[in-house]
Amino acid sequence: MAVGLDNFKQSPFGSKVGKLLNDPQVVGDMIAISRHTERTPAVQVLGKSILEFGMSVSDEDKKAIGRWVREVMEAHGWTTDAGSKGRVAEGNLFSTGAIYYPKSSSVRRY
Repeated sequence: MAVGLDNFKQSPFGSKVGKLLNDPQVVGDMIAISRHTERTPAVQVLGKSILEFGMSVSDEDKKAIGRWVREVMEAHGWTTDAGSKGRVAEGNLFSTGAIYYPKSSSVRRY
């Protein structure tokens, strides 16, 4: 794990994000959106909830969240490739994010 991500996870903001990423419903929603949509990034599931924290979110914070989402998704059997980005719907904090597919799949869906 990168030191920057470790530091983010230990910050007050990171702690709030961690509660989301440890919520089985949120993880299930990220998997479902990855399974049932062609180009919708998993981070879209988190955007509105993070905005509700009422905290400032920097571009570096967004990158850290993306790396953390990757850890979570990979722990649940999903992966992504460099450059496999999709657009996030407006109003969901992020503008783009990684597209995930099952590690067991030999064919990407994008």
